[in-house]
Amino acid sequence: MGDAFVALEECVTLDPDHGLACKELARLSLLANEIRAFINWLHEAQRVDERDAEPHVMMAEHLVGKRRWEEADMEVRIALRKGPGPELAERLAAAQARIPEHF
Repeated sequence: MGDAFVALEECVTLDPDHGLACKELARLSLLANEIRAFINWLHEAQRVDERDAEPHVMMAEHLVGKRRWEEADMEVRIALRKGPGPELAERLAAAQARIPEHF
């Protein structure tokens, strides 16, 4: 994982607007249980492309896992407003289904 972090950080250094690298760094950070880095990289991905729903889907999935229902619901709503494609919509629906109706 260390080599992947280095390579992706190099991508971002060379191109600060490399949204995919930011999202991959967020994924790796979450796998490494580096929650602050995960959140920071998602924010950076949002800065790069504010129309991209995936950072919000990723955050919703994380928050659902932590049972932080209200925040997860907010991220789902934001992602839906951004018109996610079919794959993201499927992930979003799965996250949304795990949020209790009355939290």
